[in-house]
Amino acid sequence: MTSHPGDPDDEARRAIERRLDEILVAVQAVDMGRLTDFHLDSPKFSKFNDLPPWERQDFATAMRLEAEEFRSVSDIHGAFDDVKIDVFGPVAVVTAVFAFEAMAEGDRVASRTRVTAVMVDDGGDWKIAHEHLSDLPSPA
Repeated sequence: MTSHPGDPDDEARRAIERRLDEILVAVQAVDMGRLTDFHLDSPKFSKFNDLPPWERQDFATAMRLEAEEFRSVSDIHGAFDDVKIDVFGPVAVVTAVFAFEAMAEGDRVASRTRVTAVMVDDGGDWKIAHEHLSDLPSPA
């Protein structure tokens, strides 16, 4: 993650970096309560997932589907790679690659997913207002 000395957005960038660390811990612990709290519970929230259904999801649908997805996996280990955080006042665009391994139906699976998250400063608490996930093809 890139820091720019003297940049007025450094404080926001550090807060978002901490939030990404918290998201990673919650994913690995399959802590849906914390994961839900990291999203903006608002009609303005939206998500495009890398799994069906392919339609844009609202907050309730996205959280329900995430909970279903997490029920089918265990022993999750992952990291955010190639993270870029661009802050525009109370809004930030975060792009990264989420590389992870997990147990799914008795098999060890691995994947790399591109993540774009639009985050908003919700009273000093950075939350995901929009996320878009797309799988990266496995290397040949």
